[in-house]
Amino acid sequence: MKAPLGISELYLILSGVLWGTSFSAIKIALNEEADPVLIALLRFIVATAIILPVAFWAKRLDLKMLIYPPIVVNAFLNALSFAIQNAGMASTSATNSVLLVNTNVGLVAILAAIFLAEAITPRIVAGIFIGLLGVLFISTGGDLSAIYSGTFWGNVLVLTAGWVWAFYIVLQKKILGRKTDVLMVTAAIMADTMLFLIPMTLLFTTNYSIPGTGWVAVIYIGLVCTFAANLLYNAGLKGVKASVSSVILLIEVVSGMFFAVLFLREIPTAVTAAGGALILISILIISFSNGRNGKTEAGTSRT
Repeated sequence: MKAPLGISELYLILSGVLWGTSFSAIKIALNEEADPVLIALLRFIVATAIILPVAFWAKRLDLKMLIYPPIVVNAFLNALSFAIQNAGMASTSATNSVLLVNTNVGLVAILAAIFLAEAITPRIVAGIFIGLLGVLFISTGGDLSAIYSGTFWGNVLVLTAGWVWAFYIVLQKKILGRKTDVLMVTAAIMADTMLFLIPMTLLFTTNYSIPGTGWVAVIYIGLVCTFAANLLYNAGLKGVKASVSSVILLIEVVSGMFFAVLFLREIPTAVTAAGGALILISILIISFSNGRNGKTEAGTSRT
């Protein structure tokens, strides 16, 4: 059943807010010297341990979905992105991470135009421009040289993760166009992502100890930022264009900066507030664009 207009955007906004909290939680765990790849694996162990029983209880468990080739490919992209993002965050700031991950919005629009035949309207272009400008304002405080703070290779890794996720978003949109059960698609992606992260962890992790605070952060990330946020994201992505979803998810930056202030004591400036306003404006512009078009590509109604 097609969701009423506006519900899909709301799901995406909520998922973006929850994902924004993950940057502070990951940084807290990393500051406790938890291994970055191990953190990625544990979050998906927690999420998978919840969602598979839920799918079974709802009588929607379909194990064949775990070996559906597009889901397998996308789970690998997802695992790779989380592993390299966390590795990068070990040596760069949460602020830089939020900025660099969200630079994929333009690439998503291009890939969606190529592979999903999504039209890039002037309104969407305006939303992308305003949203990215807001991201720059928030993440740099108006000083572009701030992007070079932190370790160079940390920034490169986080940037790479964001761009790999651009391919994930487009493929996920295609998957959701073919598979109607959002719960099972989400469960399959989570389970397969976990499986791919196991050899990555064995290959790159040397320290398996996690302090008490690190465990609290990992459980929160798995339950809220992975299980809940991915369900909301997939439900929202099913009803809007991939390019539109990537712009709406810029709310993740606002959320990420807010919780960085709350938990990491990063103090916002007037420029940061202006950047948040620009992102909210971009979301409204894109949402109205999606509503006016009133449709997505044929055969369809972001984890």
